[in-house]
Amino acid sequence: MNRIFIFALAAALFSSCSNDDDTQIVTPATSGDMAITLDARVGSEDFALDKDFVMGTQTLNFKKLRYWVSNMILVDTKGTEYKVPDSYYLMEEVGDLDLSNTISSKLTYPANKRETISLKNVPAGEYKTIKFSIGVDSKYNDNLSLKAGELTIANGMSNLSWMWHSSYLFTSVGGTVKNGSTSKAFTTETGLNTNYKTVSIDLPAPINSSTSKGVVLNLDVTKIFDGIDVMTNPAINAMTAPLMSTVSTNYATKAIIFGSEAK
Repeated sequence: MNRIFIFALAAALFSSCSNDDDTQIVTPATSGDMAITLDARVGSEDFALDKDFVMGTQTLNFKKLRYWVSNMILVDTKGTEYKVPDSYYLMEEVGDLDLSNTISSKLTYPANKRETISLKNVPAGEYKTIKFSIGVDSKYNDNLSLKAGELTIANGMSNLSWMWHSSYLFTSVGGTVKNGSTSKAFTTETGLNTNYKTVSIDLPAPINSSTSKGVVLNLDVTKIFDGIDVMTNPAINAMTAPLMSTVSTNYATKAIIFGSEAK
């Protein structure tokens, strides 16, 4: 009889412990997909091609806006970094581009607008900071035959004739500039390893990779030209190294800010 009682008590205790354990099971948080949007603006206006924008005493009309975003890193609230693999993205708003002068065969690059980067399978976490670079790091910039992400010389975002250095264009924006009755075509380009710049954006509040759709960052094109007189300097490239450095720094420190959490 005592043996039966002891066996029943042990069974009850085991059942109780099992029930307690069941209540403590936690389903692991799953990875999620996030979108990083870089919304091009001209001050308070939405950026657009073939539209006049007044910037100080000058009026700019844009034909293209193109730039590389690379090596994206998400930093969580514990300081852990998630480095997005193969993160090389060409952001752009362009009409049809004739690339006959940049490659050996006839090629027209089709009109395109791309402002959003879609990140897949982002590890579960609360992320507080977004880091990325404008341009292409030296590993790939010094060897155009290497492939990663969206890197290719077939889209016209490379230069095979900048002095002695064949490399990617980091940024390219162009169109026409007018001041009174005077009008000029302009092209502002950056490149070369010294102008590879990193942007760090602290979010006002952490976002959850499992539930948030992502964030919207604003790229203010007026800030790209901060300290630059476009009418006086209609051609900025490797031949105007100090001005190219100023434009690169503007991209990294002034032009890109947090806009909102994606809805």
